[in-house]
Amino acid sequence: MSRAQNILIAGIPRSGTTLITATLHELPNCVALGEPEALKKLHKASTSPEDYARRLHGFMSETRRQILAGEPIPINFDKGALRVPSNYFQRFATGNGYHTEKTYELHEAIVPVENEAFTLCVKNNAQFVSCLEALVSMRDVLVVAVVREPVACLLSWRSLNMPISNGKLPAGERFSRELKKIAKMEEVLLAQVKILDWFCATFYRLRERLHLIRYEDFVARPEMLRELVYVPSAHIFPKYQSMNRRAEYNFQEEDRMRDYLQRYTEFVRYFYPC
Repeated sequence: MSRAQNILIAGIPRSGTTLITATLHELPNCVALGEPEALKKLHKASTSPEDYARRLHGFMSETRRQILAGEPIPINFDKGALRVPSNYFQRFATGNGYHTEKTYELHEAIVPVENEAFTLCVKNNAQFVSCLEALVSMRDVLVVAVVREPVACLLSWRSLNMPISNGKLPAGERFSRELKKIAKMEEVLLAQVKILDWFCATFYRLRERLHLIRYEDFVARPEMLRELVYVPSAHIFPKYQSMNRRAEYNFQEEDRMRDYLQRYTEFVRYFYPC
């Protein structure tokens, strides 16, 4: 896989895309933006996946110009620190389980780079995957798709308070009939399993046109990012541990999840055995 100056990171929600984005941002001559606010307006204004891809390419070109000109750009940082977040949510134990809070806030910051050949990475999940066929056709852009063990994904979704925790993925529905149909399902777990399969089906169909990363492989060997961007040989990557068995997860649901994955999915098994 050849290295690229423009990288799009798309993955299953809670699959490690935020962690990968944070790791990329710490590399020399690399800027990584996690879910820029501008993409919301861009997505709303788009009339088709192809139009979205054109607008996204324009956004990346303008962002590159701003960075090279030394202009501040909007960027999400950890609260109280000028650091790209590695996880968007923090859980706090309470008497009734766990309370979750967002860990990041929007800043305007000048992001220094070494030269015009810097790598710009942009991460978004639902928007990007709903338009993925158009995005993999963009010139001078590498698309990275991230997957994670399916039960761990489901457990993570169900431990938080997000749309996907209720079996919804509104950010992807505009350009996906399948997601619109899933949104009408009454049973939350079934809807979540179908959403998981939708991601895997999209990645499998376009597998020869993107770069796939498994979360479990990345946390074991983050230096695999050398395949995507130039990294000096002396650079030391952080050490990570898999979060697939977090204490906050409700493992009492695990058997039911595995049953649903076997019965109601078709494409998950191409990435993980069900």
